[in-house]
Amino acid sequence: MSLFKTKEWWRTQCGVNESFDRRSLLVAPLFGVDRKDIVIVGSHSGCLRIYSPLSQWIDETKLPSGYKSTDLIIETQIGDCIVDMKTGKFVSGSQDTRLAILTSTKLIIYSIVLNQGSVEYGDRCDLEAVYEHLLSRFPASLTTGPFGGVRGRDFLCVQCLDSTLLFYEQETPTFSLVLGNRLLPEPIVYVSRNDVFVTSSSSWSLECYRYKSMAEFGSKDHSEGPKNLEPDWSYNIGEAVLDIDAVTLSSFEVGILVLGEKNLYCLKDNCVSLNYAKRLEYKALCFQAYVIEPDGKLMVLVIADTSTLMIYEGTTLKWSAQLPLTPVAVTRAHFQHLDGVIVVLSEEGQLEACYLGSEPSLFIAPPLHRRGYDYVAAEDELTELRKLAKRNKTSGNQLTDVTMDAELIISVTVSLDLEPCSRGNRDDSKDDTDSRNLMCRITVELSTYTTLRDVQVCVDVSKPFVAEKDCHVISNLCDRHVLRTMIYATADLPALSSDVRITASYETADRGSLRVLQKTAQLPLKMMLRACPPENTSTFTATIKCSEPLVAFNQLFPELTGDAQRQNWNMLGLQHVQTNSVVTIISGSTSNRYRVQSNDGLSMTLVIQQLLNRLKDKATGNFTTTIAQNHIQLVQSQMEAHFRSRQEADRIANEIGLLSTQLRNIERRLLRAMRERNTRSLAATGLPFLLESTYRAIFALLDDLAIARAERERTGHGLRCAMRLLLLLLRLNVNDDKYTMLEAAIGFEPQLRDELDWEEIADASLSAFLRSTSRKSTSHLDAMPTTLSKMTSVKEFAKLKKRLIHAIERLDSYRETTNIPENEQLETGDRAFS
Repeated sequence: MSLFKTKEWWRTQCGVNESFDRRSLLVAPLFGVDRKDIVIVGSHSGCLRIYSPLSQWIDETKLPSGYKSTDLIIETQIGDCIVDMKTGKFVSGSQDTRLAILTSTKLIIYSIVLNQGSVEYGDRCDLEAVYEHLLSRFPASLTTGPFGGVRGRDFLCVQCLDSTLLFYEQETPTFSLVLGNRLLPEPIVYVSRNDVFVTSSSSWSLECYRYKSMAEFGSKDHSEGPKNLEPDWSYNIGEAVLDIDAVTLSSFEVGILVLGEKNLYCLKDNCVSLNYAKRLEYKALCFQAYVIEPDGKLMVLVIADTSTLMIYEGTTLKWSAQLPLTPVAVTRAHFQHLDGVIVVLSEEGQLEACYLGSEPSLFIAPPLHRRGYDYVAAEDELTELRKLAKRNKTSGNQLTDVTMDAELIISVTVSLDLEPCSRGNRDDSKDDTDSRNLMCRITVELSTYTTLRDVQVCVDVSKPFVAEKDCHVISNLCDRHVLRTMIYATADLPALSSDVRITASYETADRGSLRVLQKTAQLPLKMMLRACPPENTSTFTATIKCSEPLVAFNQLFPELTGDAQRQNWNMLGLQHVQTNSVVTIISGSTSNRYRVQSNDGLSMTLVIQQLLNRLKDKATGNFTTTIAQNHIQLVQSQMEAHFRSRQEADRIANEIGLLSTQLRNIERRLLRAMRERNTRSLAATGLPFLLESTYRAIFALLDDLAIARAERERTGHGLRCAMRLLLLLLRLNVNDDKYTMLEAAIGFEPQLRDELDWEEIADASLSAFLRSTSRKSTSHLDAMPTTLSKMTSVKEFAKLKKRLIHAIERLDSYRETTNIPENEQLETGDRAFS
């Protein structure tokens, strides 16, 4: 990480959701040396953009004027992926500079016509195709130059993915040849002074071929002779080559620059003598060599994986500067108002022309704690930390949580303003369409004072919500980085939780150790619930008793209380946005109790969770509840539905397996009949009809399997909602240790696995839980299984339900006999609905 940063001269964004590589950037004087350099960018999506930057220094603001819309002179869709681009004299009988575009199927030569002052806002450019060559193989790169020492003309060489070289003398295809010892296309460069091609091989050697030898070898018939051309010279590099460049040092000397994975080499033009080699202490991404006139100094720009620009003169590092992006291509340009501009292009299409500044940009780490200190408590904490440090003296490089938090600071911002969503769950009904299709913007800001490698940020939300982009990868984090994503619903399922979990894992550059940090934020409750009139009838109820006076609803749910709640001050109706299920909360007027009721037990999970969390923030008393029979029945019904959906998916998968075996047997019989050339008609055997019917049966079962797996996923979400509701109620009655054990045993999310799912793991966990909490001898309990096996029988499933009931009975100390029955009507409820 460099102390200094580059200064922006001109910057723009090339398209949206397009990708680029090191061959997507080209700088050349298309309209002559007088009009300076033009920037050409070609994307993998086939979009060609040509810029003529006219940025200049403004004395009043002490800043450059930057990008203007008139700087983009051409933007057109080629129609195919742009693989490489070159400029040269590619048209016979003309000395004009033309543009060669290499696509995945063609090599196209374009003529760019400049009409100065043809329109009121400036010049107009036209792109005209002169000729094209259809390619018989998939191309990888394009090399141009005056092959064979011709004057006033440039020829073309296309390297294909199979390492075949296709040569074209302008409009005429000439010959092709295959270089030996190639597994993949390698970097290749043409040196016009010696009329040679310099490339690397798969054996990590640098090879040199004369064009004359290549032309003679490619024109011969090799049916009996050697199949591959031997190089004229070779040099053992000993590492993979990332790129090769050739620069003219003087009238009699050419330098071959080779960027390896670990070293930077400079060789003479005979490729057998090494001028110098520079060991790199970082991973290089791309490079560019140039010569400063008239001194003749050879300078090399190297981009490091830390987004740092390194400038070398020979083996000496002359300057380093931090770039605002991670480039995949770098070059040097001469614009109308500034010479020697460094032009960089990122993989996402950020194009910037910058220059070297001298003003340092220091990152000051924020303080670890902003609160005031209690010196007595701080002294006690220091004593405990000294004891802890003494115990862990031999543990090595272990950081405390405070140091880890300072290494990477995560700030999460959840927008309270919901936006319309064009994806996710779309309902056909006209009612509530706007409210059911809303999304929330999440902004995650990462800050660090050091260099962190391979930073992965995952955004996790509970169903039915998903993140538009749930995983972000940053190769190197040096200063500050902002990530944005959208949260929206994709299914008509009851919301389970409003938590948004941000998990960041990274690797430190100095120690190389892997660390993980997690932060939790809350989605706006308006995405999941909305106020509605309360309902009288209910199938599921839960009563929460408080030891202190009740808190009013306008304090608990200020964002949801409206006119309906003002009319019924002791009742609040909440409707799920995705399922339209209504949950009613009733507060007692003479007793400190809340009653939550609904016709859909799964919809109560989110409401009870929000109610308890907000009560703990507003009140300091204790809360108790009662586990009623309908709560256990709800859990058991969801368990049975999930188990049945698993069995149905397994049945369909087994039938598909049998039909696949039958299909292979039919195909084998068909192949045997064709080989034996049976005199009987193939249709008379019935095999074609059987083959077609088997195909239809398999396709029908595949559709059924997709439906069954969707049902399994839906029932899995219902099972998790029921378990979470049970755990929320049990949490009020049991101590922390036993609750943590039960939550670990049954509170995890079901997975779409074929062999082991929620039932198998919960069965083993509940057996261990019952054994650990039993005061009697454990001989009557089933032995702990050594290996987990798939649960297939109804008898095994019945044992699982019994174990769950035993665990609940063992933990729940507040039984119905000692508490208020669930079906007891609160006084306020009787008066409200009478």
